[in-house]
Amino acid sequence: MNTTLIMKSLPLVASVLGRKYGVKVEIGAKGAFTDGKTICLPVLPLDCDDTLIGLARGYIDHEAAHIRETRFDWLKLANLTPLEMHIWNTFEDWRVENALARLFPGCRQNFIWLIQHLFGNDTEQATDPAISILNWLLLSVRAWDVPSLGPQRDALGQVVEHHYPGLIARLNFILRKVRSYCVSTQECILYAREVSSVLKDVTRSNSPSQPRQNKGEKSGETAEMEPPGLHPSDGVSDESSQALERILVAQPNDLPKGMGEVLADVLERQKPSDCARYLTVARLGQREAKKMSAEDIEEAARASTGLRTRLHGLVQTTVLTRCRIGRHGRLDPNRLHRLATADPRMFRKEGERQGIDTVVHILLDCSGSMRRRMPLAIQACHAVVSALDAVQGMNVAVTAFPAGDPADGYGTPGCPTVRPLLRHGERMHTRLVMSATGCTPMGEALLWVLQEMLPLTQERKIILILTDGDPDHPPITLEAIESGQRLGFEIYGLGINAEAITKLLPHHSRVVRELPELAPAMFGLLQGALLGR
Repeated sequence: MNTTLIMKSLPLVASVLGRKYGVKVEIGAKGAFTDGKTICLPVLPLDCDDTLIGLARGYIDHEAAHIRETRFDWLKLANLTPLEMHIWNTFEDWRVENALARLFPGCRQNFIWLIQHLFGNDTEQATDPAISILNWLLLSVRAWDVPSLGPQRDALGQVVEHHYPGLIARLNFILRKVRSYCVSTQECILYAREVSSVLKDVTRSNSPSQPRQNKGEKSGETAEMEPPGLHPSDGVSDESSQALERILVAQPNDLPKGMGEVLADVLERQKPSDCARYLTVARLGQREAKKMSAEDIEEAARASTGLRTRLHGLVQTTVLTRCRIGRHGRLDPNRLHRLATADPRMFRKEGERQGIDTVVHILLDCSGSMRRRMPLAIQACHAVVSALDAVQGMNVAVTAFPAGDPADGYGTPGCPTVRPLLRHGERMHTRLVMSATGCTPMGEALLWVLQEMLPLTQERKIILILTDGDPDHPPITLEAIESGQRLGFEIYGLGINAEAITKLLPHHSRVVRELPELAPAMFGLLQGALLGR
């Protein structure tokens, strides 16, 4: 697959990154968030530019790093205050991102671009001097990987030093240890508490300045002492001290947002005003699939016989070649007479079997308008799968859409769903009967299928859509079709007693109104596909 083209399609980027990191990624949620296993992206505009794709990719990288590296059980046991949690998040974000970048080096440039994009142009400074401390901590940590943030960090450091003389030196003392020794969630917690303890000292204006041993040292490490005479409690104004007292007891909403929250807000603001331009990928639904009746199986078998016979003959002519006579190979007794004329072409070389290394995915429309057409559609689906499954080198799968419970909102335009009926590599079965209800999220379902087929190793990838009507959002469907075709997917349509599919795939679709029409229609579609035309 063309990596450049994949990177220009946000659903495919999400699929590739999710598989690489071992997490699930969904597009089309109400916001950007993660539940510890799945990374959810909000509804985004269909026309994603490079910046938006970079932000979404950065969010996936960032949250995947936390899912893989952060010990949330340790964090829960620590019972941190909101301020300690904020400082911990600053340290932990840097730690987990670098851990992910060591495993997947390509992430490092993504993170560098993201940090520069989010923080590199931030010229606005906080008016609250205590908040400036937290912003300085963030820029200090981020400047380790993005040195261009150094001037911003230093400018903010001057503001902090003005209000809290000597504080920068004490915090830098801790930051040096964070950079050198912080290799786990627990250590980030300990150093966050140490920073919080230093900030509490600032509010104790009457306490004596005494050197103290730093907290959070690793066991067995040589004790380090803070530099003497650098205690911000000497000369801090009442106003600055009160500002610091406020953040020591502040609630999460009163503190600056972390990088993940900033990214989530940026992505959520990208939601388009026109729902027809929403970029959404279908999610798994739970609608039940039942077995076909014996009568339907028998009727579908009759329809598949003709198609199977035609496909078998087509494959035989495609994969078999005649033997060749030449100077190498097995000696052919029928050509020994050529010795008399010094002709060395008396050896036979068997023809090579090219084979059909092809994967086919059938996308079955189960929307409400298909209610009267479902028996024909299911029989057609079973007949096609049976015929293709009998062809050597074919890998067939079936997915139905929509597949959610309308009572829960799934299957509506805002909650597109799919239900895998037969997965790639699974043995053929007859549990293909689905009830027909809901809308027609064809584009969203097609994007889901593209995500599923992208990592498959077969040389040819064919998608066959069985439907009776127009999709809910034609722009999404057309974008999905074009994305697939750009990457080499071959997409065909079979209209079930309706011609709507011919508008979307005018040169790659057929219409069947009765089951006997299935074999010639499908053969007409697949003949060119299997022959590579």
